[in-house]
Amino acid sequence: MCIISKGVLRGFKLKNIFFDSLINFFSEHFSRCKKPEIKQNTFIVWEPCSQSHSEVVPGFTKYLLDLGYHVSVIVNPKKYKEGLFSRFDNENISFNKLSRKQIKNFLKKDSLKDVSGILVTTVGKICDSIHYEQCYDTFNPDVDKSKLFFVEHETKYAIDEGTWNENLITLRNINYKGAKSVVVNPHYFGNVKITPKNKDITNFITIGAIQGKRKNNDLIINAVKELHDKGFRNFKVTVIGKGHLKKLPKEIQKYFDIKGRLPFDKMYEELEKADFMLTSYNKNNPQHLRYNTTGTSGNFQLVYGFLKPCIIIEDFASINGFNQENSILYKEDSDFAKALQKGIEMSQEEYSNMQNKLKEYEQKLYNDSLNNLKGLINHD
Repeated sequence: MCIISKGVLRGFKLKNIFFDSLINFFSEHFSRCKKPEIKQNTFIVWEPCSQSHSEVVPGFTKYLLDLGYHVSVIVNPKKYKEGLFSRFDNENISFNKLSRKQIKNFLKKDSLKDVSGILVTTVGKICDSIHYEQCYDTFNPDVDKSKLFFVEHETKYAIDEGTWNENLITLRNINYKGAKSVVVNPHYFGNVKITPKNKDITNFITIGAIQGKRKNNDLIINAVKELHDKGFRNFKVTVIGKGHLKKLPKEIQKYFDIKGRLPFDKMYEELEKADFMLTSYNKNNPQHLRYNTTGTSGNFQLVYGFLKPCIIIEDFASINGFNQENSILYKEDSDFAKALQKGIEMSQEEYSNMQNKLKEYEQKLYNDSLNNLKGLINHD
């Protein structure tokens, strides 16, 4: 039997406490010290939202690269694994894998004197989208505020409260109470394939869950049934989002290809295979009004980036850059099926012409956005 004296036992305990403290110290120290990669002329792009909006990050990154910056990206590390930058190849980008705590420590402790600027791509995650002065509490008190730039995705609250700042970035012109902003539309996703119209099966794509209880999805479901009843069989609807075929009428289930939620790289592949983006907004639905007034939709970014003409109600078209030449427009919900029929019957040549017109708008939007961002950064 081994007998250990109290003194030896106490020594073991003290030794363990010492090593535990040492490990905790170094763990905490390196957690605090870890920071984004910063080179000469670095601009940091930070997406503080871990769930959504990260699709804008590649586009903002591209603008900053075109302006001559090295870009250091901070997003939820899971987004890298999902292929957010899978089509993006540029040696002047640094991809950082930082925890929320590490980011917070860096922003609080670093004066950012070696950084050209920080673009926060969802300002609503660091303030209440009304009191924008709260944003600066996230950063070191000594930071040069002129280096900080913020993107707002919903402008209504600040405009209604009278606190809107015209130097905030929005993805589109605001169509609400005459408010102005700096428009920078991030619709670049990398080296994507711009594909022609499919010959045999017209592929409509929609982003979001298919659920019969939603009016906008009822519009799609009813249109598919109407096309089926008219004898059309040469089309399908690819759904990127949740949903079940069992929720659909049995006779039209074969037209729906429900993919579920996809990582970015797989979503890019589905978009390249699609022909038209379905946007089923209802002009009388209060929940849809923001897509025509104070906010925008990620679907439009995909339309511009992949040159996929969209099918959209006229009331929502103009403010988002769509017209009869680059999209398929319809006036009322009752015309939705006819709009899909027009897409099915469109020739490849007509489709190519529509893509070219969409490209013209996309290029102007890109150039205007680049100049707007440049002017904001330079405080012109």
